[in-house]
Amino acid sequence: MSPPFSDFASLASLHRELEERFLQHQDALLDLDVALATERLDGYEAALRRHLEAEEALLLPVFARAGRIRGASPDLFTGEHQRLLEFLARFRAELRALEPESAGFKRAVLRLLDAETTFKHLSHHHELREETYFFPALDSVTDEAERRELLGAFTAQVKP
Repeated sequence: MSPPFSDFASLASLHRELEERFLQHQDALLDLDVALATERLDGYEAALRRHLEAEEALLLPVFARAGRIRGASPDLFTGEHQRLLEFLARFRAELRALEPESAGFKRAVLRLLDAETTFKHLSHHHELREETYFFPALDSVTDEAERRELLGAFTAQVKP
């Protein structure tokens, strides 16, 4: 886990940590290790859920104080959160359906990796939106004491 944060913009490092976890899942897929890929996807999903839930519970209510920001509404963020989780549910189902002994196993893994590319694009755009609008707005509407309190609560909630 990253060190304590001094501002919301520094939370971007958590996005890099989540991205690395997802890539570790994909490494296991490339090795055709379905059990390890599943285990890593489960760990990634648990970490992502904690992150998204903390954003929605702690940060989105404060973000509303920033007023209307084109391309960065709270509904847009929560909608993207929901889509990310829907993708993960689909990936879990596809992992369960993989049959390592079947003739089409490698192609099924390839199809899953292709589908995961779409997920990674959505995730990347979501993270950019947060890093461009969400985090700077939070920094602008909070003073140092509130920022420190929120960052502490956020960090505590996203820890495993």
